[in-house]
Amino acid sequence: MTERSTHLMNGPRNSVYGIFSELEEVRDFSQRLLDLGLAESQVRVLIGEAGIRELDHDGRYSGVLARFRRLLQGMTDERDNIERYLWALASGHIVVSVALPARQDHAPVCAAFKACNAHFVHYYGAWVVHQFSA
Repeated sequence: MTERSTHLMNGPRNSVYGIFSELEEVRDFSQRLLDLGLAESQVRVLIGEAGIRELDHDGRYSGVLARFRRLLQGMTDERDNIERYLWALASGHIVVSVALPARQDHAPVCAAFKACNAHFVHYYGAWVVHQFSA
C-alpha cells in the first residue's frame, strides 16, 4: 500500500463497503469488479489487525483533523457502521471498499457485492448513506 486510505473520513466519498465471510467470496467479487471495468486501485481489502489499523476507527493514526471527524461521526449513523466494520475485522471477516468516480452508478457494484454473498453493504455518497443489505 503506497498511500494511506482514509476510510469514511473525507466527503463526498462515493464508495461502497461490504463484509465478506470467506476469502473465496472476495476472489469472486474481485473478478466481477474487473468485469465491470473497475481498476484495482479503486478497491481496498481490509483483513485482521492491519485492516483495523487502516480503518482507523477513532482517527488516532490519521491526525487531529481525522480525530475530530471521527468525533463528529459519533453523532451519526456512520459511527455505528464503522463500529460494525471494526467488529467484523476483529471477528475474522473481511471488509472491502470500492471507491467510485463522482457520477458513476453504484448499483452494479452493490449488485456484485450481493451476488458474492457480502452482507452489510452500504453506499456512502456526499450527504447520504444507503443500505443495500443487512
